[in-house]
Amino acid sequence: MGSIVYRATKDQAVHDELHSVAAFAAVLAHRAIGNRLWFLAQNRSGEHAGRIWIGLTLIDCRKGEVAVKSMDESCGPYYFDCPLAFLDRASPPTGPYAGPWREKVREFHAHRVARRAAIRPGLRISYGESTYVLRRSLGRRGWDVARESDGLICRLKSRQLGNATVLPSQEKHPQEKHS
Repeated sequence: MGSIVYRATKDQAVHDELHSVAAFAAVLAHRAIGNRLWFLAQNRSGEHAGRIWIGLTLIDCRKGEVAVKSMDESCGPYYFDCPLAFLDRASPPTGPYAGPWREKVREFHAHRVARRAAIRPGLRISYGESTYVLRRSLGRRGWDVARESDGLICRLKSRQLGNATVLPSQEKHPQEKHS
């Protein structure tokens, strides 16, 4: 299974890939997450007519060219951010890899939900060489944070927060605040 490289933008590549799948299956849903295009498709004819399956196309864009690599869940891709709704709508898994892959997708989402629930104002994190305290959520844009060393207020992107280490809280007593 190789990659195909051609001149296009990411949007064109997404359109082309969905059009390619539509040649033999009905695309029921799709979602682009980063460089991954997830889609849910239903075979129109052949031995597996009516079967609903999950597909993935990796799309790498560089200097006006895209490299695309397509696969489906039967390959057990090493990506687990497939939308959960796709798993609920897909036909039962076939082959030795699809079932375990679906379980890893469910684990990924459960872990992500638990991690998001733990993120709250006042949480201490370590990112890079600094320790920060989360102040307020900015939604998809990340969080306002205060650097502990000097109180500098800045924004930490969601991706940065995802790579940060959560630290235990340091409850300070009022008399300890004197320096």
